[in-house]
Amino acid sequence: MRITEAFRHYGVELKNPQFTSSAVGGDPRQVVISLWAHNFKSDRSRYVGDTSHWKGQGKHFFRRHLQQALDEGLPIRVVVATSERPDEVTAGNAARVRNDFEPDFSLVGQVASLDSNGFELTFDRVGVAPNSDGKRSDRAPAKYWHVAEAITALGGPSSIADIRAWLKERYPTENHSDAGDNLTLLTVNDANRRHHNKARTDWRSTSSHPQDLVFRQGRQRGVTYEPFNANVHGHWSLQQNDDGTWVAVKIASTPELMAEAQALQEAFEHPPLDSEHDARVWSMRAVAQRRGQPLFRARLLDAYGGRCAITGCSAVEVLEAAHVLPYRGDHTDRIDNGLLLRADLHTLFDCGLLWVTEEQTVALAPSLLQTDYAHLQGVPLRLPQLATNRPNPAHLKEHGDRCRARLAN
Repeated sequence: MRITEAFRHYGVELKNPQFTSSAVGGDPRQVVISLWAHNFKSDRSRYVGDTSHWKGQGKHFFRRHLQQALDEGLPIRVVVATSERPDEVTAGNAARVRNDFEPDFSLVGQVASLDSNGFELTFDRVGVAPNSDGKRSDRAPAKYWHVAEAITALGGPSSIADIRAWLKERYPTENHSDAGDNLTLLTVNDANRRHHNKARTDWRSTSSHPQDLVFRQGRQRGVTYEPFNANVHGHWSLQQNDDGTWVAVKIASTPELMAEAQALQEAFEHPPLDSEHDARVWSMRAVAQRRGQPLFRARLLDAYGGRCAITGCSAVEVLEAAHVLPYRGDHTDRIDNGLLLRADLHTLFDCGLLWVTEEQTVALAPSLLQTDYAHLQGVPLRLPQLATNRPNPAHLKEHGDRCRARLAN
């Protein structure tokens, strides 16, 4: 993305983009600056800069805007600049190499120190993207699921341009300038994904995390993205080297991992086979089928915070994607048509022995009232934080009516 376009996403115009990299404006008023990705601390919480090698008027504008942020208490918003040659940037030759600019809407910063040549900024990840008119939006960001949808729909290797084109067609009113950041979050072999989910500590793709959905091919130029398939790509994790840098590493495979990966790939395609290895594959395939389509389950795991909607069970391995109304194609894979349920409760739900009322409480068939499940009668549902992710009352009513009609026959 060009630097002027990146600044416009904050509702400000960058004057004289040939030599300036900062601006003041927007609603609410803020200082927008461009910062080099390679100068950030690894978690993007701190940035230390040196302007001694800067040439021209850009340095004076930059320092003046930082001083204005310091004096007036204005928030600092960031356009992250990425260069294919950081060494040339450090040498003062940024204009000679290819650079890319992306707004990082999550970062909100302040000036920690400022002198004649150096400065230090500190950041919190509390920002949100502006609306198309440049004003603040308080809606919780969940656009990475739209990126996941694009990857799934496109299927094969796709460039970021392909992904943005799909997103623009499907979600024309959204700002897709952060598609690169959202791809990074979802990509199992991208070491930079750790910047986008600071709460996560286990980066192994074997951990059933709902954000492990994308695999990247290539580096810098010619990069493409495709749906992550452990049977093809293997499993991945992140590790920190002795010099402090983070890298993506491939996890050594085991017969169990191979069987589970093959099972996940074939879960919705093939009948069972016969050999000992195939028996293991079929066993895991049955688990994968029961858990449900990966993207639908991943979105439910995210919506319900990785806990069963009824019991609060947090064992991800036994949490399944239940359809309130029966699955009739991708259009029924809506979050408001789903519940994240523990495996045994999913079975009871599908068998019509357990349902959720329009008042969002659990109801049981009479046959369960004398069992270990009796304590669930009347238990309120654990609802997602976002109202749009909560089960549709009309769907719950239709499912409940079917359950009661079945019991009456």
